[in-house]
Amino acid sequence: MSMYFITHKEFDAPQEPGYRTLLVGAFRGHTAGDCYDDTGDSISEKNPNYCELTGLYWLWKNSTDDYIGINHYRRYFSRSFSGAQPLPEKEVRRLLDQYDAVLPFPGNTIPKGASVRQHYCAESGTGRDLDRVRAILKDRCPEYVWAFDVVMASHKMYFFNMLIMKKPLFDEYCAWLFDILFTLEPKLDLTEYNDYQKRVFGFLAERLLNVWVLQKDLNVAEVGVYNTENDWGRAKQILTGLKRVLRYPGFPV
Repeated sequence: MSMYFITHKEFDAPQEPGYRTLLVGAFRGHTAGDCYDDTGDSISEKNPNYCELTGLYWLWKNSTDDYIGINHYRRYFSRSFSGAQPLPEKEVRRLLDQYDAVLPFPGNTIPKGASVRQHYCAESGTGRDLDRVRAILKDRCPEYVWAFDVVMASHKMYFFNMLIMKKPLFDEYCAWLFDILFTLEPKLDLTEYNDYQKRVFGFLAERLLNVWVLQKDLNVAEVGVYNTENDWGRAKQILTGLKRVLRYPGFPV
């Protein structure tokens, strides 16, 4: 079993047995990490647009672990929101004996009262990408369209692209996810996006994980996520929410 801290830079990784550090965007240089997303079958060069998904892809194509856990350099699964130690391997195994997947506690969308679709629009400035994703689902896997519509209208979701699954289920999710994203990619003109919006595939994957979990009717263990930024991280989240309210009054769709 392996749990991974996905990072794009050096950081002070918690010392916990069974955990490794995976450097994403490693095509720029192997500056940190135990593993690198530019080895083997990889899409490391897509990191500016795919974010941590280049690490997800690398694990899908190159890992032979029985279990895969995705954490981030500043967020990781813990027993509670205030727990500074990562989830121990023994606890991960216990959870996966009882549940299909381990995911973060679902969070409310920002601004308060926004739907998942409206929240995405506040981040990206457009709902066209969501409409394109829905069209791809309708064409390639129409059984997921109902779950997509339910998730888009809801007010909570699993954030952060964090998950823990047994490898066969992880592989199934990745095959589904990347088929959608690779189908979408040539339809987008990223020159129309600012630097933040160019992370579009990472943003979409956050929503699509929720769609996949709902359609598959997975038995999910919801676990706390520890944010190493603590109060400053929460303050930034509040400030970001306020900026969205000012920029997108009325929650454009």
